Amino acid sequence: MSKAAKVFDSHRARLFAIALRMLRNRADAEDVVQDAYLRWHEVAEQDIQSPTGFLITTTTRLCLDRLRSLKKEHGHYTEPLLTPPGVDACAPSPEEQHEIAGEVSVAFLAVLERLGPQERAAFLLREVFDYDYPEVSRIVGKSEPACRQLVHRALPRVREARPRFVVVAESRERLLAKFLTAVGTGDREAVMSLLAEKVEYAADRSR
Repeated sequence: MSKAAKVFDSHRARLFAIALRMLRNRADAEDVVQDAYLRWHEVAEQDIQSPTGFLITTTTRLCLDRLRSLKKEHGHYTEPLLTPPGVDACAPSPEEQHEIAGEVSVAFLAVLERLGPQERAAFLLREVFDYDYPEVSRIVGKSEPACRQLVHRALPRVREARPRFVVVAESRERLLAKFLTAVGTGDREAVMSLLAEKVEYAADRSR
């Protein structure tokens, strides 16, 4: 087994739990984990400082893509992210749900700690909520090429080992709650509310 495969295998159970919790379907979760495995092999030779953060973020994004596809196919998808499990026998235990919520929190915190306001907005809109660049441009207030550059610059920064900022705890919890609402519902108003929320940093309480 290659080094890259060993790294992924050490995270496989955790990634599957996240995918299963979000998708509520074992077959879909297995497909997402396989897709994450392929994405990992595409970048494994690069200098990724935090494989855990990269894999969790990638798996979460793939799950969101799958949920959007389901919504298009069936016309609706109203189950919010990280709600109590339904009747699916494969659903994680309460302890596992708590751990998964923590993993998603870590992935989002990496965005808060490493990206400035415009980079963060462009990154979330494009890479998490799948907005097209013309709409990202309108929301962020920059040209499409500038937004593409923001996202391009944000991707490696999210993977950096050391954070650039220290987020105040109250601000972090408030933003995380809005983030979970936004990804769970896909509601535009919830997304805009998340982006409008200012991030409070320990070294700059006015930011």
